[in-house]
Amino acid sequence: MSTKWLTRLQILLTFFLILACFGALAMLFSTVVIAFVGTTNGAGVPLRVLDVPIEGMAAPGAVIESASADVTVLPQGPAPLVGLLFLLLWAPGVVTTLLALFTVVRALSRAGAGDRALFSSVTAGHLRRLGWILIIGSLATGVLSMVAEPILASMLLSKSYRFYAPPAGVLAGVVAGVAILAVSEIVRRGLRLLEETEATI
Repeated sequence: MSTKWLTRLQILLTFFLILACFGALAMLFSTVVIAFVGTTNGAGVPLRVLDVPIEGMAAPGAVIESASADVTVLPQGPAPLVGLLFLLLWAPGVVTTLLALFTVVRALSRAGAGDRALFSSVTAGHLRRLGWILIIGSLATGVLSMVAEPILASMLLSKSYRFYAPPAGVLAGVVAGVAILAVSEIVRRGLRLLEETEATI
């Protein structure tokens, strides 16, 4: 990939980073409203209902074993504890995304100085940092969601469960983080071999 395309990619990711920051601010504003004002329409707390009634839904010759649904619950008055738990539900994933985008943008910013500047120990450090951000952030997102969602469901739904599976993206984030750590190690060893080769010339 040429430097020109890397620069364009950096610009595109910077734009996405700015949009993500505005999205995070909007989520924070919604959380504050839920905690201290209450809401009757608009933003609410997303929760999962794991066993939706299914009587009469199946077509002839078909059987539905189970069904789940996503619902948005709107607290009718100020609910500080709900706001705090809602913050724990979305903030770790959003912060992980913002840090990951920022790290990628920083790594790509070296592309303007040429391929040798991009293929450097600094870039390897950015990749290693990105890998740990994805691993730690994804694990924190999964653990906190497994704690916050059952409590929120018990407070806001007539029927709740003790265990809710973590978001689907948690495993993908951990796997991506491990893969990026492997790439950073490959880059680091490649740089070491290149330096040894140049030293013998």
